[in-house]
Amino acid sequence: MLSTVVFDLGRFGIQFVASPRHADGIVVSGAVSENMRTALLDTYAAVPAPKLVIAVGACAISGGPYVDNAEVHNGCAALLPVDLFVPGCPPHPLTILDGLLRLLGRLPPDRRVGLTSE
Repeated sequence: MLSTVVFDLGRFGIQFVASPRHADGIVVSGAVSENMRTALLDTYAAVPAPKLVIAVGACAISGGPYVDNAEVHNGCAALLPVDLFVPGCPPHPLTILDGLLRLLGRLPPDRRVGLTSE
């Protein structure tokens, strides 16, 4: 959704790439099950330093409706150092964009992201 004409992450220099070796970080957008733990840790290890971890949505942040389930970790922060938490279930694309721009220092703290001019 963020790569569409409306939001266009590319204009901010943000791109999604297929290989973690070409990435500056990873986006976790769902619950981390025990079966996916190794894949997540291997992906994180493949990203060159310095790297970012972004947890998007309630499932990635806390496990969502699966919290305290034996097969699901209660958020990816239990496994990785998270730099940005984007709340929501699911979060609105503007919320994600706002968080990314603030994390990268491209949006002043007193300015809001929106589709209309203020």
